[in-house]
Amino acid sequence: MYIILSLLYRLALTDYQRQIFEDVVSFCYKYADQIPLTFMLGFYVSLVITRWWDMLCNIGWVDPAALHLAAYVPGNDDRARMLRRNCVRYMVLTQTLVFRNISTAVRKRFPTDDTLVTAGLMTEQEKIAFDSVISPHKKNYLPTHWSMLLLRQARLEGRIMSDIFLRDLYEKINQFRGCVGKLAQYDWVPIPLVYTQVVFLTVRCYFLIALMGRQYIRPSNDRKGELNFSSPVDLYIPILSMIQFVFYVGWMKVAEALLNPFGEDDDDFEVNYMIDRNLQVCTFATRPLTRGQ
Repeated sequence: MYIILSLLYRLALTDYQRQIFEDVVSFCYKYADQIPLTFMLGFYVSLVITRWWDMLCNIGWVDPAALHLAAYVPGNDDRARMLRRNCVRYMVLTQTLVFRNISTAVRKRFPTDDTLVTAGLMTEQEKIAFDSVISPHKKNYLPTHWSMLLLRQARLEGRIMSDIFLRDLYEKINQFRGCVGKLAQYDWVPIPLVYTQVVFLTVRCYFLIALMGRQYIRPSNDRKGELNFSSPVDLYIPILSMIQFVFYVGWMKVAEALLNPFGEDDDDFEVNYMIDRNLQVCTFATRPLTRGQ
C-alpha cells in the first residue's frame, strides 16, 4: 500500500493533486504522534503480562501439602495410606473442577462428572454425594471440605499427633484452594473487552495514518517553508517505519497470545499435564517418609 501511494504521487498526479497529497502527508506526519500509542500499548501489555504471571504462580502445586501429609500422618497400614492419598486426590479434584470451568482443553477431557470417575479422580459414592448437594453456584469447594473432614477424622483417631500439625495441614490445603480460586476469579473478571478492542484499533489506526505520514515528498521551493516538512532522503522502502511496525505489532501480538493462557494454543498452559502430574504426586509423595528409601 505504501508503494502504491508513492508511485501514485511520483507518476500519476498533476501538480495541483501533488500539492493536496503533500498537505495530507504533512498533516498526518504532524499529528500522528498525538495518538498515545506507546502509553496505551505499554500499559495494556504490562497488565496482561502481570495477570499471566500471577496465573502461572497460582496454577496449583500439591507438593507442599503432600509432603506435609507424608510427615504428619505416618504409618504403612492401609488406613494411613488411604488418608494421605485421598486428601491429595481431593485437592487435585478441586483443581480439576476449577480448570474445567476455565480451560477448554480440560473441559473436553472431562465434559461430565462420569469422566472424573473414569479417570480415578472421584468414586461412584463421592459422585452421588457431590450430586446430592444442590446449589446454584459451582461446587468446587466440596472436595476441599472432604479433605478437611478426613484430616479431622485422622486427628480423632490419633494418627496426627498434634493440633499444631492439623492446623498446618489445614493451612496448606487452604493455600492450594486459594491459588486455584484465584484462577477462577481471573476468569470471572477478565480484562474488559472494550479495552482490548481500543488498544488493537489504536495500533491499526496509527499505522494506517503512517502510510501517508511517512511518504517521501518533494515540494516545490515556494512550498517548503509552508509545509515545514520534507523527507531528507528518498527511501523507496520505509525501513524505519517497517522496523517500528514490527516492534509495535509484535508487542501487541505478545499481549494477544498471553491474554487467555487456558486455551488450546501451543503457548498456553499445559493444564492437563498439571492434573496428571499432581495425580502422580498423589501416588508417590504420600508414601511415609523413611530414611534411605
